[in-house]
Amino acid sequence: MNWLNTGSTSKSFDECNRFVHAELLTFDARQETAKIDAELARLQDSWKEAAVVIEVPDGKQHGSSDDPPIPTFSVPGLMHRSIVETVRSVWSSPTSSSFHYTPFEQFWQRPDGITERVHDELYASEAFNEEHIALQSGAPEPGCSLERVICGLMFYSDSTHLANFGDASLWHIYMFFGNQSKYERCRPSSDSCHHIAYIPKLPDTFHDEYVRLTGRAPPADVLTHCRRELMHAVWLLLLNDEFRQAYKHGIIIRCPDGIVRRVYLRIFTYSADYPEKVLLATIRNFGSCPCPTCKIPKDKLPEVGMKQDDTRRMRDARHDNLQFRNRTEIARNAVYNGGKTIKSTIVESILSDESLVPTKIFNQNAFSDKLSEFGFDFFTMFAVDLMHEFELGVWKAIFTHLLRMLVCLGSNAIQELNKRYHAMPTFCNSTIRHFHNNASAMKKLAARDYEDLLQCALAVFEGLFPNAVHDKAIQELLFTLAEWHATAKLHMHTDSSVAYMQKSTEALGTKLRAFEKNICPQYNTKELPREEAARRGRAKRKTGTSATQASDSASSATRTRSSGAAGAKQKLLNLKLYKVHVLGYYARQIVRFGSTDSYSTQTGELQHRRVKQFYARTNKRFAARQMARMQRRAERMKNSTLATKKELKTKKTKARGTSSNVEICVVSPFNHHYVSNSRSNRVILGSWLTTHSEDPAVNLSSYARNNLLGRIRQPDTADEGIVFSQQEQTNIHIPADRIYTHATFRVNYTTYDVRRAQDTVNAKRHSDVLVPASDLDPDTGESLSGHPFAYAKVLGVYHADFIYQSPGKHPLHFNLPFLFVCWYRRVTSWKAGFERRWLHRLEFIAESDPSAFAIHIIPTFCEGQTDIFLCEGPSLARPKGETLDWRYYYVNFFVDRDMYMRYRGTGVGHHMLKVDDPPADPLDVQQETEAADEPEIEPEIRPPPPTATAPTLPLIIEEEDEDEDGSDIEGSSEEGSGSEDDESSEDGSDHEGEESGGEEEANGYAPF
Repeated sequence: MNWLNTGSTSKSFDECNRFVHAELLTFDARQETAKIDAELARLQDSWKEAAVVIEVPDGKQHGSSDDPPIPTFSVPGLMHRSIVETVRSVWSSPTSSSFHYTPFEQFWQRPDGITERVHDELYASEAFNEEHIALQSGAPEPGCSLERVICGLMFYSDSTHLANFGDASLWHIYMFFGNQSKYERCRPSSDSCHHIAYIPKLPDTFHDEYVRLTGRAPPADVLTHCRRELMHAVWLLLLNDEFRQAYKHGIIIRCPDGIVRRVYLRIFTYSADYPEKVLLATIRNFGSCPCPTCKIPKDKLPEVGMKQDDTRRMRDARHDNLQFRNRTEIARNAVYNGGKTIKSTIVESILSDESLVPTKIFNQNAFSDKLSEFGFDFFTMFAVDLMHEFELGVWKAIFTHLLRMLVCLGSNAIQELNKRYHAMPTFCNSTIRHFHNNASAMKKLAARDYEDLLQCALAVFEGLFPNAVHDKAIQELLFTLAEWHATAKLHMHTDSSVAYMQKSTEALGTKLRAFEKNICPQYNTKELPREEAARRGRAKRKTGTSATQASDSASSATRTRSSGAAGAKQKLLNLKLYKVHVLGYYARQIVRFGSTDSYSTQTGELQHRRVKQFYARTNKRFAARQMARMQRRAERMKNSTLATKKELKTKKTKARGTSSNVEICVVSPFNHHYVSNSRSNRVILGSWLTTHSEDPAVNLSSYARNNLLGRIRQPDTADEGIVFSQQEQTNIHIPADRIYTHATFRVNYTTYDVRRAQDTVNAKRHSDVLVPASDLDPDTGESLSGHPFAYAKVLGVYHADFIYQSPGKHPLHFNLPFLFVCWYRRVTSWKAGFERRWLHRLEFIAESDPSAFAIHIIPTFCEGQTDIFLCEGPSLARPKGETLDWRYYYVNFFVDRDMYMRYRGTGVGHHMLKVDDPPADPLDVQQETEAADEPEIEPEIRPPPPTATAPTLPLIIEEEDEDEDGSDIEGSSEEGSGSEDDESSEDGSDHEGEESGGEEEANGYAPF
């Protein structure tokens, strides 16, 4: 039964019976499943089916005793579970053994002595600590001396399509526990998402009932109103008297540690997209005051980041108070008792100034009705939604409008943009994936795809706009967008990063307003082809055109344009959006509830995969009922499997022998790096050099022997540039002239959020690394060159045996791993950093250093390609099939959160480094501090950086005596978006102004 209810979704009862029939002749999958369902149905936290009753506004009077009662409609098919019993079941099971019962505050003492508050988990947040203090300061229950703890509830609701074809969908409510670490809670495989309700849609029979009551079809505003009523009717059922009792007096639970506690329920966050928040907040969708949290008017939405905007948010915040309830009550009486329509003049006069709606189930808003007496203000529970509000909201809108501007320019700008995205290097396993389709087509892009587009946009858009002023303004806007996104998506914040978040929000608001006012009006932007086709399709469907004609709208739009008719309409950038306004709440909510990944809608979106798997196994009739049963079976089987594994774990450990014929290589998270010791792929050095004799990237000289000798004789001072004599260098030998090549090497490191992670560097792809600068002072984090990192391209991973014959002593044998690399140099004449809003620019130069971590090096497309570093033709330093190098490269430190924090310099798990950040141009500062409507300024003239040669050097990897402490080794890099997102990177170094001597300098390369 465990096999049947877990794993693949393509298993049926008949297949299960056929599978086991040969061994278990009496087995019947249907009967066994029925037994399991009967057993689960007896549990208190089992699924229950109910009908929800809503009141229908029929436009008739129902205020007096002579009038008929308000008509109601019963919506069948609600599947729900008791929140209290679900809490009791989970908190008493072994799955809650890692829950945090007592909240705490975290602080980080920086190397410079400054102490900062850390913001990450909900159970360490300001809101959780306040609730805990309030609970402990209150009087205990009479006669009860049990420990009182808080159960932090986090809800998520959304609707999702269940099939690729058809209109099957599911509207669900999920529940998470804030006492659980987000690193476990956000993993779909942890089964930390608890399904609470499957909400039915308004059935088709509602239309028939409304026609019977009124004689006409229900208008759109009535349907919207009834859906809102349905949502709150469901929540009234969930927030029942049992829940209110647990909220006020708590419930007694024996926890997995054997201690009996009194657990009090508290709601902290509700994650949902904007349409869902509108339903819950009982406000109008895109009304005059569209924000569910405050009453800022629509025309003030673009003022995000301004001081008056922050003041207005605090002053005009929405509150669940008597005034709110009275206004809703008066409007609702006008609709149901007075017979007024939903959008009648009298109702609008009461509600429109604050975008309220006359939703009031029996008493009022479900949360207000049930929890307001306990001091709960439901307007404060709405969490920000980074995925929908920024990645699929603000950034998608800006990216789309930039495409419209490029189309307006004509020429081949769009083709060049697609070409550049196609040529963008990938990073890690899935952090930056290859752009297979044309980026301008924007076909079937998920949130993580838009995240990738943003992280690579700076190099792609550079130089596409011929106007230098516009090009600079767009580059600075893209930099600010990437900076804001990287900061908002951090898994661990400190007071410093929250300050960066606030500063970035102010800068982003200024840049957006300046872009809309100064740049956009100079382009006659029109609809993109897909936008025009979508508009035509909507218009034809609205006028009753057949589905076949609507599907042909895209091709007809193309024919219209080709014939010279003006089909596309003008399209302007609109910043009067809730998604722009809500950016100002992120810094505040990070302090209040912890980092955004803790309550991201992405976690709930990942659960859609599971319900779709359940749907695939149903017979499509009463699917919600069948899916509820499958969910309980899978949950039961998972718990049984975990218990069985826990019992067998000790037995297997005791029975496991200490000897084995199979050697298994396990990379310890405490080791700095790992390179295989395999000798399968050997290389004869002399033959290899002969094969690559025409490759200018390959050359040997005394520098390599000097480097190796330093690693062997004086490893602690090998980076200080000690030069050994020619006689001393001849004392080192490679037996049989053999070296051994490997595909990858792996590096373990501590991330900014104090977790262990691993980078894998491959010489064929993902070969760019950064290392600490040789002149970096580890105590102060400062480098004499002003930049603490250096950069290299790995051309090969090797290890070899070395023999060192010291005069008069026995020979010493060593086995050393090393890398064959090609070094970059930072272009110092290119002013870059967060203040200048430019990425650091690189070129090749000869340097060396002994450590490496992965980094994303992207081409500077606008500068073109060249052969000044290496002669034109194939080379180990170039990808297969390419014969030229890019003139310059950018360091993409926005590629993931760990890399971003290395350049910010305030990662808790990082050594504190000081990255040079030259101040912004005074004219830019003046422009940003004013009202964003000043005349455009000319961009600075950047002198071309000096040319340099392309060196190659060996990078010897050494074992570290000590590594940073960390917890939880992560098998892959930390992600960026939509999927749990997972990226990684480490420090590096840079040497500027140094010169290689002798042969290396003369020939323009350094030795292997």
